Amino acid sequence: MAPKGIDDRGLLHLVSSLVCTLTDDRITTINPEGVRMLAAPSVEDVLNMPFTDLIAEDYRFLLEVGWELLAEEDVVPLKLRRFNGEIFDAELRVRPLDGAHHRVFLEVRDISKYVRSAQALREREERLQNILHSVAEGIVTVAEDGRIETSNNAAEQMFKAPPRWLIGRNVSSLIKSLDGVDDQHPSPATIFAEPGAVKEAWGVRSDNSVFALEFVCNALRHGRQKLYTAILRDISERKENEERIRKLAHHDSLTGLPNRNLLHDRMAQALARVRRHGGRLAILFVDLDKFKPINDKYGHKVGDYVLMEVAKRLLESVRNSDTVARLGGDEFAVILEEVARPSEAAKVAAKIVSYLAAPIEAMDNVCNIGASVGVALYPDDGADLDDVVKAADLAMYRVKNAGRNGYRMYSELSDPLGEIADA
Repeated sequence: MAPKGIDDRGLLHLVSSLVCTLTDDRITTINPEGVRMLAAPSVEDVLNMPFTDLIAEDYRFLLEVGWELLAEEDVVPLKLRRFNGEIFDAELRVRPLDGAHHRVFLEVRDISKYVRSAQALREREERLQNILHSVAEGIVTVAEDGRIETSNNAAEQMFKAPPRWLIGRNVSSLIKSLDGVDDQHPSPATIFAEPGAVKEAWGVRSDNSVFALEFVCNALRHGRQKLYTAILRDISERKENEERIRKLAHHDSLTGLPNRNLLHDRMAQALARVRRHGGRLAILFVDLDKFKPINDKYGHKVGDYVLMEVAKRLLESVRNSDTVARLGGDEFAVILEEVARPSEAAKVAAKIVSYLAAPIEAMDNVCNIGASVGVALYPDDGADLDDVVKAADLAMYRVKNAGRNGYRMYSELSDPLGEIADA
């Protein structure tokens, strides 16, 4: 119940977080604390601006999954940009508005100071959590030689073990890959090293299945005998969530191909290998022809089907060691490594054009697209990745201007150095 004399609108002035509503990604309402948090001159400067403009560029990929999927997460960590250009860490909560079309409610917390102190507090927080939740977590006491002397019900359930199955077993037989090596069982001395440190490993259940395990050990004395207590936690779900978020961060949600972020990493790695071992690498920019009319005529479901088929055909056009990525919309890119001669890259480009020229049957519709492909090589067409990327992009646009549905090598342009300088 609101304090006497304060209505619902007045309560918004008391909220310490940024709260706002969006319609089609544009801010339609925002509270005073939100204006202050963004360092905006006035509320009018914030209203009607795209929320995307407030997100730091490296985090904008999160919006590619859509607000509905983000609403399924409890909180989404990201970085926002204030009006003065300052970047700050934040936590975002998303809630769809009932009965509203393309409208969502957002709550943003500025967690900058917490992030700055998180590293110092993390170990203490983990220890406190282990103590507070010890009853719900697996607890075992272990002799100095590694034999388990006692265990609680939670530990037995975690290892799918019948009562007392754990007693007398060596703790080493229940743990694998402590040092990241498959099928390696660490010694008790390794397990008990660094008392109080939280470690991760694979736990081995009674049926020999494995699961992601987090544990912390501490030494204690029982008379003259030295014992260890270990608190165990099944972190399988957390690892699955981390993998899902990692995949969202580095892969296109529709096609499953690497996205722009992962492509840049792959290009940098490929460049390092070429500089170390010699040879060439090729960058191909692939822009689909006549894709927009398919979306307009048949709808986005058919368009999405076509994009997935394009991704499949691109993968069939290259080797397993090469990289195919979706840059967004109807734009794709290909990295070819170990290219001995420019003609090899040209053959792959011709194959891509041929594969994509074949009709695509999508949901009872026959779709004809085609592709414009630009090809550039390192080190032939540029001293660094930026130059090669610009060269491939320029070559692709020359194909577009020349009538589309073909490929062009950057080296074949009439004035390549002059054109890329102007690009």
